[in-house]
Amino acid sequence: MKLPERIKISLTGVWSNKFRSFLTLLGIIIGVSSVIIMVSLGSGTQKVVGGQFEELFSRQVYLTSNWNLPYNQMGELSLDDVDYLKESMIGVVDVIPFFRTWKEVTYEGREYTTSVAGVVEKALEVTNLKLEYGRMISEEDVKNHERVAVVGQRILEQLTGSTDYGSFPGLEIRIENQKFLVVGVLGIAASTVSLSNETILVPMTTFRDIWRMEGEHPEFFLITYDVRTGERDIIKQAEYLLNNKYGTVRGESRFMMSGIESEMNLINNIINIMTMVLGSIAAISLLVGGIGVMNIMLVTVKERTREIGIRKAIGASSQDIQSQFLLEAIILAGGGGLIGILVGVGISSLISLILAMSFEWWQGGTPFWVIFLSFAVTTAIGIIFGFYPAYKASKLDPIEALGYEE
Repeated sequence: MKLPERIKISLTGVWSNKFRSFLTLLGIIIGVSSVIIMVSLGSGTQKVVGGQFEELFSRQVYLTSNWNLPYNQMGELSLDDVDYLKESMIGVVDVIPFFRTWKEVTYEGREYTTSVAGVVEKALEVTNLKLEYGRMISEEDVKNHERVAVVGQRILEQLTGSTDYGSFPGLEIRIENQKFLVVGVLGIAASTVSLSNETILVPMTTFRDIWRMEGEHPEFFLITYDVRTGERDIIKQAEYLLNNKYGTVRGESRFMMSGIESEMNLINNIINIMTMVLGSIAAISLLVGGIGVMNIMLVTVKERTREIGIRKAIGASSQDIQSQFLLEAIILAGGGGLIGILVGVGISSLISLILAMSFEWWQGGTPFWVIFLSFAVTTAIGIIFGFYPAYKASKLDPIEALGYEE
């Protein structure tokens, strides 16, 4: 029997029990569409997180003391290290020091404890903190040791009880009883690897004048580098230079460094694990659908025992019978897979559209590999779970089959 004829007979067999076939298809459809939706959302999340990280922290290396060591063995950065690293490293654009402490801030009797960072004029540029109102710390502020501050919106909300952010520049606040003039306001959404919008930025020189102990050693450096230099190369250079200058503790560096690559690898691993877990849970319904295919094919073989006997009696071979029922199983599973793919891609696209309308940074899309894999798996399910019923049908004795009564 030729293949087109076998397919025609198989389609007739599937169509003869429309409702039962639909229920079998439904299990496969739910499984495939669930997997596609989960993987698509995971892929979209990965793109968004990667894009946000690259936008915020591209071509930057964060350098600080090694907090895994005992306090008395950790390295302490100094301002001398700024020039030392800039002059000794290849591919470095700049080395920006940051000082930080926690202080009590007051305004008209209201108090709030927050972080205070001593920065240079480039801080906004390298951290991507968002300036909402006013201006940033300037080079003149740093040079003249000015007592000016750029303050996060939430801090000013707590101090003033107001959300009229545009009126905040010009306010006079006290940081540990030291007067500071607010010249700028950080946006509420601003964030970075080590500073958030709940921070007060003051000129580095002013910070070191007032808080001498905290101003002795920078808390961290941000090292920026050019496009021709890789992150790993920058980290290796900085580690080599600092280890030569400060020594190591049992072979371990006194400093720790990280960049976007290491952070992104960690985040991608977490997202991949979450996607795999959710996808695996959704894939269980595919397994259930496969069992449903086997069950329905066993029932079909039993119901059509006399038909099998008649076909064998008029010359159909065991191979013809086996291929017919195997094709029916593949049609059920593969058809469910195709419909599931369409449903999954459609729902994923709809979700992505809704998210894109709500969040401009959302990047949706269904990876092609998951579409191909879904179809391949459902076809394999048809073959695997349809083989036993088809084999059982092919082994029926034609005389016994003709005499079978339900």
